Amino acid sequence: MPAFSVSGIEHVHITTPEELEDKVVEWYERVMGLEQVDKPEGTRPQGTWFRAGAQEIHISKDEHNPPKDAHFGLVVDDFAAAIEVLRANGCHIEQAANIPGRRRCYTRDPAGNRIEILAFEGKS
Repeated sequence: MPAFSVSGIEHVHITTPEELEDKVVEWYERVMGLEQVDKPEGTRPQGTWFRAGAQEIHISKDEHNPPKDAHFGLVVDDFAAAIEVLRANGCHIEQAANIPGRRRCYTRDPAGNRIEILAFEGKS
């Protein structure tokens, strides 16, 4: 057992090809409703950061995007409403294997990054 413990996740980092950067940033704002946050002093000026609850999503440019199965999960407060908004914005919804106590699916942002959308039963 290590002499430390992990207390949580502070952020996830995803990438986009340069030609899709504006579209990806706009998608996280408009479709997912996330708020951009200022990057702290000492970070590279490129890229965009968003607040997602108590965590952040960091986006940077990378031409080797996206990985096939890598993903991160976003917890939503209304699963049906989230699916409706995603579909209304032309997002493909991929069914996910059943995990008791959770409603979930996958979608992808405009750069192809895979995102799990989930809600815990009894909370949406």
